[in-house]
Amino acid sequence: MVSMRQSPIGPIMEKLCLSPDKYGTARRFYIQTLDDRALSPDVQEKLVRENPPEGVFKIKGSDHCPFFSKPQSLHKILVEIAQIQ
Repeated sequence: MVSMRQSPIGPIMEKLCLSPDKYGTARRFYIQTLDDRALSPDVQEKLVRENPPEGVFKIKGSDHCPFFSKPQSLHKILVEIAQIQ
């Protein structure tokens, strides 16, 4: 609870508009959380199959929020992604 902060609701309620010419221009990576009870590994793998990212990373022992459950593992992956040419 110490790390929890208020979050503005406006951006969540706004409709997201993606244009076909720009969608897919950003590099995408997926970090799979293997002990996630919100999205099972099967659901996560389906998401990856249906919209393939450039790379998939896995965090064993992480729940839905790896920034809380496995922050060091998440940091290591983010640094690795940042160094990919």
